[in-house]
Amino acid sequence: MKTWLLILVFCMLAASVQSQLRQDSLLLVLKSMKDDESKVLLLIKIGQEFEKSDLEKAKSYYLLARALGNRINYPLTEVKFVSNYTFALNMQGKIDSSLYWNLKGIEAARKLNDDEQLAKAYFNTGTSYQYLSDYPLAVEVYQKGLKLFEKIGDKVFMAQAYDILQNLYSSMKQYDKARDFGKAAVATFRQLNNPKMLAYSLTNLGTVYGSINQKDSAQRYFKEAEQIAGEIEDEVLLSTVQLNLGDVYLWKKQLSESKKYSESALALAVENELPETETIALRSISYCYMYTGDCDSAFQYAERALAVSQKYKFPKQTILNLNQLASLAYLSKDVWKAEKYEIQAKELQDTLWNEQLLLNTINTEKKFELDKKSAQLAIQHEKINRQHLINWLLMIGLLSLITISALGYRNYSHRKRMQEQRIKELETEKQLLATQSLLQGQEDERSRLAKDLHDGLGGMLSGVKLELGAMKGNLILTEENGALFNNALQKLDRSISEMRRVAHNMMPEALINLGLQQAMQDYCDSIGSSGTFIVKTEFHGLEQRLSATTEVNIYRIVQELVNNAIKHSKAKEILVQVMLHERSLSITVEDDGTGFDSEKQSYTSNGLQNIRSRVNYLRGRMDIKSQSGRGTSILVECIIEDNV
Repeated sequence: MKTWLLILVFCMLAASVQSQLRQDSLLLVLKSMKDDESKVLLLIKIGQEFEKSDLEKAKSYYLLARALGNRINYPLTEVKFVSNYTFALNMQGKIDSSLYWNLKGIEAARKLNDDEQLAKAYFNTGTSYQYLSDYPLAVEVYQKGLKLFEKIGDKVFMAQAYDILQNLYSSMKQYDKARDFGKAAVATFRQLNNPKMLAYSLTNLGTVYGSINQKDSAQRYFKEAEQIAGEIEDEVLLSTVQLNLGDVYLWKKQLSESKKYSESALALAVENELPETETIALRSISYCYMYTGDCDSAFQYAERALAVSQKYKFPKQTILNLNQLASLAYLSKDVWKAEKYEIQAKELQDTLWNEQLLLNTINTEKKFELDKKSAQLAIQHEKINRQHLINWLLMIGLLSLITISALGYRNYSHRKRMQEQRIKELETEKQLLATQSLLQGQEDERSRLAKDLHDGLGGMLSGVKLELGAMKGNLILTEENGALFNNALQKLDRSISEMRRVAHNMMPEALINLGLQQAMQDYCDSIGSSGTFIVKTEFHGLEQRLSATTEVNIYRIVQELVNNAIKHSKAKEILVQVMLHERSLSITVEDDGTGFDSEKQSYTSNGLQNIRSRVNYLRGRMDIKSQSGRGTSILVECIIEDNV
């Protein structure tokens, strides 16, 4: 669902920007004030006035407030400084610095013995961890803050805490917990009669229900949020809610309603200068036109959406817009243009993935350095304690000085060697753990990207296919138009297959979860389910699992061979045989298509090169037999050496 999760940044004293007259007025008052607690609070207030116009100036006033507060011993100085200063750091994207100060804020709040200030400090720290994508630590500190808010019975902060936890668990895709916290937030804001915060919580809760495909519940919450947003004249929130409603109606195939809400959201986005909402609304309208068969209008809106996302540098939205344009190009039978858009989307996706990988690597290195510093500190404490012990022993008496010194020195040397050896072992273990964490992060990210691609674009293309299939049954077409219609359906099938292929290239989950034989059977069944091809399969000896790398390569070879038969041979029937006897593996893919002259045609296509690369990796050989008009037979043989 194309929406924003409205995360409430828990810097409790941050205020919105005011007019220049208001800033000048506060600065004038500042000149006449004495150095007391009121002046500290005024300096913080002035900093808040500059937060959205000049963040560096805002930070300078927070630092002045801190210096004055420490000079006059104002107890709340540190917690007030941290909550406001970290808000500015978050706005600047300096999340590491924000986390550093928020941890200090927790220490300052503990010294005050003030549960409310400590709870706020926990939530500020949780926000930093959430921005760093360290969700386990974010959950831990948020839960600590929530317990304190519940202890003191402050329902305003409790409701905000529930909403924050709703968004966090939704980001972690733990939708059951997100839903429970969302309901608690909505109920508490109703009780508090706070319409604005209620509308935000309703929007977030509707998003959670939309994520688990409970569209009726999502629609109900979005409708209520829309009514409240209209009453309080919050056009930013209203545009978001209407965008969500447009998605709900699009999912329900109520295209006129979806288009109406998307157009309303677009108008509000343009009026309030909300470029991300604008590009999403344009793409939603493009979907509506696409489903009604107006490809020209769909193209126009999709191209406008792409222009906005590229202008304001929204990479994720740009990828979605490029994929939409590729789908429209396929529907318009412009395969070259579709492939161009797909290549652009893939290149941008790879760039994002590399950036995320770099970020994960940096975070892992920082965690490792922090652990290393902690170990060094522990060693220093141990040395100090050991020295105290030696000094105490030396005080026993001069008579036993030589004996005690000798024993102490030998004991000291032995323990030092043991500790140095242990430190080296711990450092080696931590390096291994850091490497494992990095590799696991890479695999998790690939799995997430594959799932998002499959669930997002795959769902859209499948919806288009169902719509076209339903239209075909209700339309009377000439033979020529019927052939064109069927051709469009075939191209859509190929688009879906291509999307699945991309997702499987990232992380073939079916192969990992179900095994090689079942994954290949499912793939062949999916090809044959369209009715365009008859795919026969024979699998023998694949009950025992092979290594993950070997299974992936075998699966990809079969997948690429079948894809080549579908794309190039015009075959009606395809035979797939995979047999494993002891360590000898043979793969045969035959089709009854047009074939080609294997004596004259070279095999330099990307598909065959990819297959040859995988066959070479398995130390195997590939034999191609084909004649024009008599189909093609491809045999791959190799010896499997690594099984689990």
